Amino acid sequence: MTFLKGRALLLYLFLCAVWGSTWLVIKIGLEDLPPLRFAGYRMALACLLLAPFAFRRGGKVPTRRETFFIAANGFLQIGLCYALVFIASQWIPSGLAALFFATFPIWVGLFAHFLLPGEPLTLRTLLAAGLGVLGVAVIEGPAAAGALGSRTWGLVAGGAMVLGSAVISGYSNVLVKKHLGSVPPALNVRGQTLIGAAFLLLCAALLERGRPAVWTTSAVASLAYLALFGTALTFVGLFWLIPRVPVSVVGTIPLVDTLIAILLGAWILGEKLSARVLVGGLLILSGVALAVRARPARAVPNVP
Repeated sequence: MTFLKGRALLLYLFLCAVWGSTWLVIKIGLEDLPPLRFAGYRMALACLLLAPFAFRRGGKVPTRRETFFIAANGFLQIGLCYALVFIASQWIPSGLAALFFATFPIWVGLFAHFLLPGEPLTLRTLLAAGLGVLGVAVIEGPAAAGALGSRTWGLVAGGAMVLGSAVISGYSNVLVKKHLGSVPPALNVRGQTLIGAAFLLLCAALLERGRPAVWTTSAVASLAYLALFGTALTFVGLFWLIPRVPVSVVGTIPLVDTLIAILLGAWILGEKLSARVLVGGLLILSGVALAVRARPARAVPNVP
């Protein structure tokens, strides 16, 4: 029995489609905006957009322990992760960044094995992750190998940053499921974006002095898209989805994102879809099919 049906399926597809486009939008925005300031503005705007929904009357007030984990995840998943991704995106192609971040489900599965008693590693989960990562490697592997052969400092540093972001994000997602499943998603994301935006803007004030922001139409559009769709709506949706499905399902999102990013590149930039891309896409979707049909974990809470 699949976990993805009805609202969960629609939300899963929405998350994949939007986050699959963000790699391209980040590259466009970075043409005019410094990375840390760009990321900080994105999170600050998302925080403002979420405020009316986070403070609705009658909503649950987080406990002191939940507030601590909201703040910790805000620093990790919003502040640190996005600092690494935005800085790295200056130096490496968006497709290569997506490839490195596609290791995310591996870290999700490992952290879930140790932190969520009801979601141990299984052969099916490992096979699903392996198929997905193999599919991504088939699509981008040759280009990545050629790029890595140049041994430029920016490429090596950028790849390490995105890989670090994937590890941190995987850990944070497991923490959300373990400690924040009963916190309203809008309140959770609002708190995280508040902490993350403060961290990013502080880093920008210290590290990006003298780097001007050029407010072109594309810069404004990129910021608005990433704040509303790429952050506010998607993170609320993600935190609604996490308590309702195994984390192995959540872990497939970056794999599908990578395929969508490549398809958008073919459509917008006129890149041709080779046989290698088609084979890689089939492997990715096969991994997704395995993950979403995995047996439910007993630890998944029943959320009304």
